[in-house]
Amino acid sequence: MHSLTLESTYTPHILLLSQFPSAPAAQQVELKPKNIPISDDTTSLIKELEGILRELPTEEVPSADIYGSNIGIFWQGSDGYMWANSAPEGCGESDSGTVVVTKDNKDAFNRAVEITETLVKRGVAQGGI
Repeated sequence: MHSLTLESTYTPHILLLSQFPSAPAAQQVELKPKNIPISDDTTSLIKELEGILRELPTEEVPSADIYGSNIGIFWQGSDGYMWANSAPEGCGESDSGTVVVTKDNKDAFNRAVEITETLVKRGVAQGGI
C-alpha cells in the first residue's frame, strides 16, 4: 500500500509512505517514509492520475475488484475529491453486479497504476531510513 501526500512546507514535496508485509504470513507491516521531489514532470503525472481517476467508475461502497488487477487505489485530492476501489491483497477478480467496467476503463486504471508506480520509484528515503 502506498500513501502519497503533498507536503507544502519550505520545500514542496510528496511524502510517500509504503507498507509491505515483513513476512508472507505476518500481520505486521513496515512503514518506509520517503520523499518524492516536485518537478514539472511529477506535477504533470499527478494531474494525469487525478484526471484518470475522476473519469473511472467505482462502487458506492468498494467491495469487489472490479478492475481485475488485485490493486487498490485510494485518492484524496486537495479539493476534497475522493476516489477508491477495492482490491485487498489476495482477492480475486470479482463482479460487483452494479458497476459496468469497460476495457477502456481497465486500460485507464492500468495507466493510473503505472503512474503510481513511477511516482513510488522516484521516492528518496528520508534521513537514510
